[in-house]
Amino acid sequence: MKKISLAAFLLFPVFTLILGSPVPAHSQFTWPPVCQEGSLPSHDPKYPADQLIVICIPPNWNGRLVIYAHGFLPPQAPLALPVDELTLDGTFVPELLLLQGFAFVTSSFHKNGVAIEQGAEDLNKLLQHFKSMMPPRSLEKVYIIGGSEGGLIALLLLERYPGKYDAGLALCAPVGGSPDLIKSTYDFRVVFDYFFPSVFTFPPGLPGEVAFGTADVPENAFLFWETVYVPRIIAALTSDLLATAQLFNVTKAAIDFTDPTSVITTALSLLFYSIFGTNDQIATAGGIPYDNRSTTYMGSTNDAVLNAEVERIESDGRARAYARRFYQPIGDLLRPLVTLHNLLDPVVPFQHELNYGKLVAQKRKSAFLSVLPVPRYGHCNFTIQEVLQAFALMVQQAGTQPVN
Repeated sequence: MKKISLAAFLLFPVFTLILGSPVPAHSQFTWPPVCQEGSLPSHDPKYPADQLIVICIPPNWNGRLVIYAHGFLPPQAPLALPVDELTLDGTFVPELLLLQGFAFVTSSFHKNGVAIEQGAEDLNKLLQHFKSMMPPRSLEKVYIIGGSEGGLIALLLLERYPGKYDAGLALCAPVGGSPDLIKSTYDFRVVFDYFFPSVFTFPPGLPGEVAFGTADVPENAFLFWETVYVPRIIAALTSDLLATAQLFNVTKAAIDFTDPTSVITTALSLLFYSIFGTNDQIATAGGIPYDNRSTTYMGSTNDAVLNAEVERIESDGRARAYARRFYQPIGDLLRPLVTLHNLLDPVVPFQHELNYGKLVAQKRKSAFLSVLPVPRYGHCNFTIQEVLQAFALMVQQAGTQPVN
């Protein structure tokens, strides 16, 4: 059995920016003949771009529709359909679904970056558009699937619109809610800055460069990610092993103890979001939702000094309210949800699954939730067999009753 990392499946464009790997040109990709590309207007004055869409209906359509919600893409990247995310080890996954008779649709969303509100709206519109194309009562089942950030979108749609979606599959998703993910991601940044204060400065390499913190990332800092900050991060982690050990002891960020390079992978993954996504997070939510004024950090050789000197940030009330409204599940499931998650996920801690399980239990809806843990390091680091088995379980649990 060959193991396939879904980090490339769900976040390949992101890590392309990190590592500088070549991306297959979309002009060289051709959707299957049964697919039609198009666009739908957003009617969003703040983010007015149209969402790009593709609709694929096989000749042997079985009356079932798969909707895919893509993962986080840097706000600096152009809108695009998630071709790379949907390609596993050279196989274009939608083609497998089409051969089995499933229709398939996906969207670019009309916004990159933090796009949970926008992505959910776009997929609801895409579903309605699909229905308008089909004969009445021909659509029997709708499955919503998402990876990483898209997995949270899928979960929220399943919770809030049980009459539209029959079952969901969330891959490596922050199902505990983005507020928890924001907290763990930015806690890593402030503790990293405490131990390695000279890494993030701007403008790098020029006279007068000054350090910048978690909430004041310069707009153009991302331009220096690959050429300046990645080498600095790697050098810092490998040159001061005691500080590195304390960083991971304090933050509890996941690493693979059998692979020393996982320390670098985890750090780059988490710090990437800080540099590429902070300003978009603030603009989208109306302020920074992260607050660590009452956080007590533990696990260093001198916690008193760490807590006295670490950067402290006060959140914005509007941003906290926005995060609760658009980013936080409540556990009120009325349709089956299957989740697939690595136990050692460096980006979205597995604790999200435990937190969401408690929410579902409080609503007495645990019968609708199936959590499939994968004992492996990595973000979305699954085998294709694991993904297909999770998909099959979702389809099975959806039953045979038509959509309401």
